[in-house]
Amino acid sequence: MPYAAKDREDFIKRSNINPGERIFDFGGMLSEELPGAVFGITSKRPLQNAVLIRPYLLPFKNSVFKSVVSYHYFDLVPPEKLDYAFEETAKVLDMDGSFSFMILQWTSFNDAQRSNLLFNEVLKNTGVLYQHDIEKISNNLNALGFNEITVESIKREIPVPMEFFHEHMLMLGNLVKLEKTHGLAGIKALAKQYFHQVKEHGEAMLPAIHFIARKCIPI
Repeated sequence: MPYAAKDREDFIKRSNINPGERIFDFGGMLSEELPGAVFGITSKRPLQNAVLIRPYLLPFKNSVFKSVVSYHYFDLVPPEKLDYAFEETAKVLDMDGSFSFMILQWTSFNDAQRSNLLFNEVLKNTGVLYQHDIEKISNNLNALGFNEITVESIKREIPVPMEFFHEHMLMLGNLVKLEKTHGLAGIKALAKQYFHQVKEHGEAMLPAIHFIARKCIPI
């Protein structure tokens, strides 16, 4: 998402990490912003310092990273598996290390964000995106030995360019086909709402929730 470049930069600034330290980018979404990090990716792509991972079993020794960051990768992880990803993060993170990540906030504050919410609802209905419980995440982080947990709502204003709207429509067209072949319900209706909403109001990224926590208990 090139249109979200400043949002990624702002995320890193809020994370208050030292680029010279050993950093693990869980999901590999910040390759341009943190070129010196180790990038954990789940499928091959041409990326320096990249390591193929299974998010529920990271291939690293304990306490090897000073910071772990993740920009919207956890939106792709089912809620019932998120605890395992957090546990692996706690293992590879050094004592007093920082864990900073963003997930979607499933709320729209204007009509353009409402367009994006409709699109994401389709992805959620087909198992591509997942909505997470903020309180449960905080409790799980605390149980894993994290403290100084901060949770911030980021009410961003990031327009989605029309070229990406066309890509979204192609994706929705393929998903509508699944509604018939896989017994999924409501996809075509949501896709139709999305089309008319974008035509009238445009599209903008949803707000986000930014978590920052510090590891205080060894695992």
